[in-house]
Amino acid sequence: MVRRGQQRSGEREEAVTPVEAAWLTELSARTINATIDRGELGARARTRSSSTRRARRLGAAEVVYLVLRKELADVLSPSAKRELYERLVVLALRDVFNVRMQSSAQGELEIELADGLLRVEVKRAWRRVSKRWVALRRAASLVVSDPEIRGGEPVIRGTRVPVYFVADLVDQGADLNEILDDYPALNAAKVRSAVAFARTHPRRGRPRNAPWRT
Repeated sequence: MVRRGQQRSGEREEAVTPVEAAWLTELSARTINATIDRGELGARARTRSSSTRRARRLGAAEVVYLVLRKELADVLSPSAKRELYERLVVLALRDVFNVRMQSSAQGELEIELADGLLRVEVKRAWRRVSKRWVALRRAASLVVSDPEIRGGEPVIRGTRVPVYFVADLVDQGADLNEILDDYPALNAAKVRSAVAFARTHPRRGRPRNAPWRT
């Protein structure tokens, strides 16, 4: 999300939060945090501390590792997991995982197992992740928070339509055509972006009627 007055920092490896990684990998944020806690993702998924918050960040190597780990959980030994992760880190350092170039990842890796070699389809995993990563970036670019618009509540750029309101409509089963009829400033891409942003930037605090308690 772009906030008025915010400046972009220098180019760095793109990184995501565990919640964003959960959306990218279709895993739960709890699973991802547990993987970090076990040390599987090394120092790259480090926790940076400040006086007000503790932020974990995962790069492309970590996200691809999580996808492959999920697919290969039944065959990867602890040593094979370490080898897989270390080799993905090397690929990331070579800028193989580039969000702007979905076809750039190497095709396969061979990981040594106790009873032979395992061929890991890295390119297929990255292609799937990178498409969602691009969608995530698009969602962030379409959301703006301006104190002069609805008190700074995140809205879809160029409108006064709140992002979380649109996501709530979708969650409640509203038909896309109905939403577009009611809000002509939106289109299908903006609705999808609103949902993606809401999934990866959950509102703070619990709703009054928590759905998991019903």
